[in-house]
Amino acid sequence: MSVAIYTRQSINKKDSISIETQIEICRKEIKGEEDIKVYTDKGFSGKNISRPAFRSMMEDIERGSIDTVIVYRLDRISRSVVDFANIVEILNRHNVGFISANEKFDTSSPAGKAMLYIIMVFAQLERETIAERIKDNYYQRGSEGVWLGGAAPFGFDNVKIQMGGKKIATISENSDIELVKKIYDEYASSNVSLGEMAKKLTEERKEMWNNIKLARILHNPAYVKADVDVYGYYSALGCIIESDVSQFNGENGLNIYGKRDRSLNKYNNLKEHHVTVGIHKGVIPSYIWLKCQYKLSKNVQIKNNGKGKHTWLTGLVKCKSCGYAYVVRKYKDTRYFNCSGRAIGLCPGKAETLYVSDIENRVFSELKDYLEKLSSCKIELSEEKTSSETNALKMQLIKTENEINGIIDSLSSANETLIKYANARITKLDAERTKILNKLNEKKIEKPKMPEIPDISGWETLSTELKKEIADLFIEKVFICGTKIEIEWKY
Repeated sequence: MSVAIYTRQSINKKDSISIETQIEICRKEIKGEEDIKVYTDKGFSGKNISRPAFRSMMEDIERGSIDTVIVYRLDRISRSVVDFANIVEILNRHNVGFISANEKFDTSSPAGKAMLYIIMVFAQLERETIAERIKDNYYQRGSEGVWLGGAAPFGFDNVKIQMGGKKIATISENSDIELVKKIYDEYASSNVSLGEMAKKLTEERKEMWNNIKLARILHNPAYVKADVDVYGYYSALGCIIESDVSQFNGENGLNIYGKRDRSLNKYNNLKEHHVTVGIHKGVIPSYIWLKCQYKLSKNVQIKNNGKGKHTWLTGLVKCKSCGYAYVVRKYKDTRYFNCSGRAIGLCPGKAETLYVSDIENRVFSELKDYLEKLSSCKIELSEEKTSSETNALKMQLIKTENEINGIIDSLSSANETLIKYANARITKLDAERTKILNKLNEKKIEKPKMPEIPDISGWETLSTELKKEIADLFIEKVFICGTKIEIEWKY
């Protein structure tokens, strides 16, 4: 009779059982004089069966040279129920017994076989539960603004700070942060390319710089002084924003995390990634950071896969009569614009049938003419950033409109009593919204410097996301009055 002893050890740890001890325990299960062959995989995980000694043992089983396999514990063979089931099937096919010394059973009896499967099911359940717990903890820490590990961005160092009685991971500025500020300023205020900047930095600093390193710095939200405009930028990209809009106060940087589809561009495809306001302070004003994002997006060929928003005018179209947003409704393959104020009985204007494609074509035509005029007159405006008071008003406006839209969405399944109270709440919120809008209109805030004029000659080939980025840069609002449109430009 030939017996195979299989042993495995992932890594040497003080609390892990050694290969020698596994062999000694397995030998105690052998009764009588047997031919023994030991198969050992050292430094291999049990998550799969791609191990040299294990493959060699299975080949010997296929050749019929082994009668029994003995292991110290089940997970020495595999931690996967599927893999283990396949292994047991091969053992049964070749009439090979299986003994686990630690669990004290063997497959020579029906009870042993049943117990084997039960234990493996619970082993995998435990492993998956641990993995899920680790994942939940990761996202929980991320939502709190904690730095989730990895190398700190250029210009920052990894540090630990005391907060709430425990040490928290975050990042802190170092001397290279001044170069980061210089990179952002130069890229935002000139027509210089990443390649030209990289060449210049390589010559000045006597160290290698390239496009990839610069793009990584310029895309990173850790640097931005995140305000409401940055909140809107990531909302438009379909990100899950973990922090309340009130935390976007124009002071702290951002952390972004989530599983990335490696087939997509990691900077432009952030849908369902998580964004949170970090513990660390930002260093780049939002208007400079956002301008860099737009300029960078022109350098990337964005894959237009037909997914995303229903229109690139999302968030821009308002009713001239009541001030409420127009929302897109679909009937079969046709898209319409509907006034959300009319849906709750607050719009005095006349109802019109507005096709989304018609409004898009008219806005694009005016956008094209507007950009041509800007290119010819080369307007230069001041670079005053949004005041903290204006940022706070924008926060209030977003919260109020989000609450109104939430109530509107819930009315489809509401009874008469609920509708009565919902209408009362909407009326109150609408009054608050009007008050905020009036305060914003009274503010005399200087507009930021006009961004670089994009080439929109290939507009039809652009993705909805990129069209929206361009529209958001130049259009403040698109007002609809009946069948007419009025555009309020940013410059």
